[in-house]
Amino acid sequence: MKKILIIPLLFLAITAIFLGQNKVQAKSYTIEDMDIQATVDNNGSVKIEQKITYNFNGSYNGIYINIPYQLEDIEAEKLVKGNKINDDLYNGKKVTINKVSTIINGAETAFSEVKFATNGNKNVYTTTNEKGLKNIKLYSPSNDTTKTFKVDYTIDDLCVKHNDIGELYYNFIGGAWEATIKKLNIDIYIPQNTENIEVWGHGPYNRTI
Repeated sequence: MKKILIIPLLFLAITAIFLGQNKVQAKSYTIEDMDIQATVDNNGSVKIEQKITYNFNGSYNGIYINIPYQLEDIEAEKLVKGNKINDDLYNGKKVTINKVSTIINGAETAFSEVKFATNGNKNVYTTTNEKGLKNIKLYSPSNDTTKTFKVDYTIDDLCVKHNDIGELYYNFIGGAWEATIKKLNIDIYIPQNTENIEVWGHGPYNRTI
């Protein structure tokens, strides 16, 4: 059963985002800021609004955003090792893209989904599906500029309702990164929350949550 009313136990754990580029000498980029707003619904789905601000040094055609909604094999092995846990519980059913846009100098421009696009096109995006992964390619030519991309999507059936607690097991910023995230903020909104929330954060033991 995968419905959720109250989530007193919360695991922060993947949204992998990768920059699409042809490696050319003297080209580089940095991720200046990332903001994630995640809202948990009573039916167990999670609606996520993700803003990523890039500083481009050189010419780029856009970015790739990969959204996993099922546990990777290595995660599933770690989760179920030595325990009789059905790891399928922690897999979402699908990802629905609600809106894609850019924000430049305070002005937001919406993207349109198309079946096919080529480098040089702008304000459009394409999607593909792999097993447990939603891939988005955003076409937005950039040259020596700072630009914010915003992706609004919903992952269905991601939360798990146990007998005594509700659980969200999802790694919002996992995966390999080619650039440091200079500033990160994640807010998670819990429905009908009336009890204490326990949080396990992975990282240095001397940090405070």
